[in-house]
Amino acid sequence: MTSRSLGAVVAVVLAAAGCADLERGPAAAAPEAGATEDGGAGADGASLSFAANVSPLLMPCTRCHVSGQEAGDTKLIFTGSTSADYATVVMFVDTSAPASSRLLAKLSGQGHEGGQIYATGSPEYQTILNWIQQGARP
Repeated sequence: MTSRSLGAVVAVVLAAAGCADLERGPAAAAPEAGATEDGGAGADGASLSFAANVSPLLMPCTRCHVSGQEAGDTKLIFTGSTSADYATVVMFVDTSAPASSRLLAKLSGQGHEGGQIYATGSPEYQTILNWIQQGARP
């Protein structure tokens, strides 16, 4: 196998592993054990924002959740514009019950055809949970 064909195989496998749609599948499950609803700050006590803290963590989603890709027919479509992407992502959060947000359920693999992106309790998952707890600011 040439390095070019090996690279193509790796790209396809990686894309498939991170792709799925946030629209299909069951709604978010009950909050995970140990999850809090207290609106806590980031791990270092700082205020979190979509642009600075959450958008970069959702980059794996952009492999499939863009127009013309595998999950391009869902309600979660990334455009590359932080403000447009924020408006789309907040449709999947519930600031009144952060740990029950559909975004977190899908990222942790619940009803997500692309499988788990971040494990419940991982630093990335916790950052997104904390952002939602803080009110899901842009």
